[in-house]
Amino acid sequence: MPRYFFHTTNGSPHRDEDGMTLPDIDAARREAIRYGGSLLSDDPDMVIGGNGMRIDVVDDAGQHRFAFRVIVEG
Repeated sequence: MPRYFFHTTNGSPHRDEDGMTLPDIDAARREAIRYGGSLLSDDPDMVIGGNGMRIDVVDDAGQHRFAFRVIVEG
């Protein structure tokens, strides 16, 4: 099974050095959403102030697979 890394940015970057072994890209998408939801649940203010939050998902070959973004507009 491939390993996916979930690098986060919300003003300052945080690189995921451990990653997670998941069966496929669809499972990685679901995990990115769960992870983002968990971060927002712990600290909803993290997306206030224009920075938003971004999770870049990279596979074990270093290929960027997709990004998950949360922004507040208005």
